Amino acid sequence: IPDVLTLLGARAIPTLLFTIMVIVQVEGTLRASSVSGAAFHVLSGALWVMFTVLINIRPAPLRRDRAPVGVAVALLSQLTMISVGLFGADAGSGIRVVASDVLLVAGLAFSIASVAFLGRCFGILPDVRGLVVRGPYRLVRHPLYLGELTAAVGVVAGSRHPWAAAGAWVTCLALQIARTHFEESNLRELHNQFHLKV
Repeated sequence: IPDVLTLLGARAIPTLLFTIMVIVQVEGTLRASSVSGAAFHVLSGALWVMFTVLINIRPAPLRRDRAPVGVAVALLSQLTMISVGLFGADAGSGIRVVASDVLLVAGLAFSIASVAFLGRCFGILPDVRGLVVRGPYRLVRHPLYLGELTAAVGVVAGSRHPWAAAGAWVTCLALQIARTHFEESNLRELHNQFHLKV
């Protein structure tokens, strides 16, 4: 049976979706009414550009995992992360909005740094393309997810609908934890196979 993802275009679909997100962020930057809003859209756009480039220059995985549950968790975690942003930030002012802006910018900046160090090992599915142990990966096992979740907390803090946004964030957190389980399991299996051959 042919691999469904190959038939659909393993690089074409994410490239299209990521490009749409870049366009959304460019439009958001042009319409931003504050410096912090523009900074958010610029950083978010930069992250989506990095995703778009890396998805197209990454090498074939060392270990491919197409287990339906792992694939579903990886894709749902991405969609849930995007859904948190749909709740939008409040246009008001005050400590809540300042906290929101700080968390958004810090989370996105940390995500960008993490992706820069991750480089061509970047992927959406729980495939293994290598083990990165430099930069933020020396300090945190999953710094990209930490940065994304921090930025999402910023969205929750400044949302017009904080309870709904918080529910989406908790769902995203649960999915990201499950996603890390699949990724780490695949890394362990590859590591064990390597040692068995030595």
